[in-house]
Amino acid sequence: MTHARYDSIFIILLIFIAKFSVNAKFYKSPSVQKKSVHLPEIKFSSNAYLDYTDDREKGPQWDQKDTQLGNMHPLATGVPTNFSDKTDPNISWDSNWASDMKVGQISAVSIDPDGNIAVFHRGDRIWGSYTFDNENKFDRRYGPIQQNTIVLLDKTGKEILKWGSNMFYLPHGLTIDSLGNYWVTDVAMHQVFKFDAKDIKSNLERLKKMESAPKSAIFDNDNDNDLFRNSIIKPSLILGEAFVPGNDNKRFCKPSAVAVRNNGDFFVSDGYCNSRIIKFDKNGERILQWGRKWRPEDKTFQLLSPNVLFVPHALALAEEFNYILVADRENGRILCFYANNGTFYKEYKDPAIGTKIYSIAYAHEKIYLVNGKDPAIENSVHIRGFVLDLHTGYIVSQFTPGEDLTTPHSIAVTENGHEIYVVELSPHKIYRFLQGANGTASLPKTEVSQSENSSSASTIRHEPAPLTDIFVNDTSSDGNTATTLVLSLITTAVVLIALCVAIAAIVARCRKRGCLLTVRRRMRWEAERRENFKLSNLLETRKTKGFKFFKKRPNTRDFSKLNTEPETSEDEHPENSLTKVI
Repeated sequence: MTHARYDSIFIILLIFIAKFSVNAKFYKSPSVQKKSVHLPEIKFSSNAYLDYTDDREKGPQWDQKDTQLGNMHPLATGVPTNFSDKTDPNISWDSNWASDMKVGQISAVSIDPDGNIAVFHRGDRIWGSYTFDNENKFDRRYGPIQQNTIVLLDKTGKEILKWGSNMFYLPHGLTIDSLGNYWVTDVAMHQVFKFDAKDIKSNLERLKKMESAPKSAIFDNDNDNDLFRNSIIKPSLILGEAFVPGNDNKRFCKPSAVAVRNNGDFFVSDGYCNSRIIKFDKNGERILQWGRKWRPEDKTFQLLSPNVLFVPHALALAEEFNYILVADRENGRILCFYANNGTFYKEYKDPAIGTKIYSIAYAHEKIYLVNGKDPAIENSVHIRGFVLDLHTGYIVSQFTPGEDLTTPHSIAVTENGHEIYVVELSPHKIYRFLQGANGTASLPKTEVSQSENSSSASTIRHEPAPLTDIFVNDTSSDGNTATTLVLSLITTAVVLIALCVAIAAIVARCRKRGCLLTVRRRMRWEAERRENFKLSNLLETRKTKGFKFFKKRPNTRDFSKLNTEPETSEDEHPENSLTKVI
């Protein structure tokens, strides 16, 4: 019977250990973070990519670049995608918003803290194949753009303010931070500028008077300190050396975008030539950098290192998760790094998006992006807006103004996700999209019905290949994982309670039968206590009792008086002790 009880305890313990081992797998981190290596600085290539332009005859020579890329892109090899191309009816285009705005190539769009929308455009200037020489130097004889390059609109699409005439040579990036400061990049000047919100507000009336009739000014092309001499608003921070491209701690080469944290730290994507990300503190002091330019001898596209960038074109911050998102334009992917130290976290890409990602924005655990055409692959994907889930990487929505976009270049979204703004280089248009009041992206009803009626698992809506993460192996959805985890915890709790009840019952039964060692000792102590309280023992003197061992001690030389009987002990015969107690 005793052996049977021990076997039962052993089996229960084995079951508990096995269950604990299975549950331990669910607590294991689903991803392995791989720390980025800050690579040494390298010289930039003079063969830098340009923006798409209206001037196709003078445009960039894409054929040479795509020959170098070979069949590295998934779509170049004809990889099929089962993802539906249905747009989300919950995201609608406001076709009447700012439809009459007259501007040039719009390179960037951003939203200020008051909800107003600012666009950065190039006026009558176009980035063509002869804009830069072989050393990425801009011909300063063109002079600054005479038109107002920054236009501020309210939510109704009405112009509030225009400024920026005779200040910039080739606008590219615009970011308005949480304090209302303007951060712009000029690829011709190879510089980053910060304009304080207080300066803009204090000079608001002067700017309105100047915007109606901007006048050309005469500049000293050899004096870089003369750049903002006639400007009403002057930058409070300037990074980079004017018109001098470089790849060191003081110079940029065609910087593309800026992202600003709430604590004042900011990131610069340096951009077309250097393909690196640089982090600065609020005073403009460099903190760290990572990334290098893609080379033909690098590994294939699918296994491309997260440090190898091919035109980091746009940036976005997910502050609540400490993420900095980078649109690696020519590699057709979004890279996610930790904002505090630049450590790589995750990569997003999908054949449905294609091989070009031009701009990204973030709101409410969603990534918003616009893609671009790949000249090497005709009609490969739809050019439109996409919405991705930050955690799973799945495409949850697509949106477009009726037909596909042509050359989208920048995207911005409000904090609540209700308003989305997209700008194009050509045609020179800005689009406003309104998302449902709940701020979520729902699936189109037609798409859901198609999934329900589909007989093949590959055509179901939730089956498209997710935006892959090279270092993350996530084979199940979040919902299934959470359900399995809850069930496992409940099962573990039930097994643990049953085990405790069984052990308690076994211990109680053993104590009742006296089969435990502690029970035996207690019984012996009880017998000794009763023996000590007998009348004969109480009448015996302490002295006699204390030296009882030495009384009547036999003479060691008198062998006849020695006791030759074998010695016994109650410990050898515990049954006698128990009989005496009973």
